Amino acid sequence: MFPLLAAVAISASPLQNQLPEIVAKIDAHYESVNDFEAGFTQRYERRLLRRTVEEKGRVSVKKPGRMRWEYRTPEEKVFVTDGARTYFYLPAENQVMVSQNPQGAMGMEEGSPFELLSGRGRITDRFIASFSDEAPTEGGIVLRLDPLEPREEYEHVELEVRREDGRVLRVVLIDSASNRTEFLFDGVRENVGLPESLFRFAIPSGVEVVVQQPESPNGAP
Repeated sequence: MFPLLAAVAISASPLQNQLPEIVAKIDAHYESVNDFEAGFTQRYERRLLRRTVEEKGRVSVKKPGRMRWEYRTPEEKVFVTDGARTYFYLPAENQVMVSQNPQGAMGMEEGSPFELLSGRGRITDRFIASFSDEAPTEGGIVLRLDPLEPREEYEHVELEVRREDGRVLRVVLIDSASNRTEFLFDGVRENVGLPESLFRFAIPSGVEVVVQQPESPNGAP
């Protein structure tokens, strides 16, 4: 038994030694990306209800701090943050929710893992990183990110990245009840010169507009 444990420790050590390099590679990658777009699949897994809800769409991100999520199935909805305020449009309900906070919701608030994708902040500024026990699903390496400060929306994050360049393939938010919200990215295109108009939202005529005020310093509306 002891020789086996020693062998495991020896084999794990080289990978553990690579952790700072991998974290630095992720930070460097997103510092070099001015904008990107990708398809996404979002899955909500509620353990108590044993139920998973899946949504799909397209996400676009542009520095500094602009983001657009277009949900296409099973229900259309749009979330846009333009750097000054955020909009969440629900066509089926004929309603737009507007937040005067420039960071807003949808993971753009300070301390969110999505903040990293827009080049705002570094992993070590917000998280303690370690290798995860979770198996990769996209052929990458999975890191566990524990926030330096407690978060209401998640307990920790599983981040799957490509070893060669640090590109994020999958983000999983896990809360204290083991509920999971997974974002899987595909068809990623980086530094494509996304137009500013993509991050401007014109409120459709006749919709109900609900203006929300920030309730906490971290920016969630």
